Amino acid sequence: MRGGTSVAYRVVGQVSSATAKVGDTFSIRAVHNVVVDGWIVIARGATGQGSVVAVDRAGPHGHAGSLKMKMDWIYGVDGNKIQLTDQDRTAHGQSEKGKSSTLTVVSAVFLGIPGLFAHNFVRGKDVTIDDAHTYHAFVDQSVYVAATQKRATASGFAPAATATSSP
Repeated sequence: MRGGTSVAYRVVGQVSSATAKVGDTFSIRAVHNVVVDGWIVIARGATGQGSVVAVDRAGPHGHAGSLKMKMDWIYGVDGNKIQLTDQDRTAHGQSEKGKSSTLTVVSAVFLGIPGLFAHNFVRGKDVTIDDAHTYHAFVDQSVYVAATQKRATASGFAPAATATSSP
């Protein structure tokens, strides 16, 4: 399998900027078979691992949380780990800075000087990554996978484009 081959995956469970710590690992699962030259090299449902690289929790003044992750590896059909790219994925929570500014102005009008500190009470949102979304990682470098199963197709029909990955 060539380096750069795409692997669609989902996170197993949840990873949240509210609770994650740098160095935490989490499980991933392949969404589709990865097929190269008609051979299944990563089976749908294959498990793998990712890790948390950086965490920034949501905070006052509408500061949104963020989570930086990288995908480490996934199992090939031969049982060996296939290294995925070390390209990081960063997700951000919802910023509440607009609400924070509006609250400060409104509070200052009604409360005077103490109202200028109202923005301290508006918190941003943490980000949570879960199995509701599909993401993509890429095989880091060319590897040999001892595939034993060909992709099944109905006689005379071309295989579905979503189930394949170009070599």
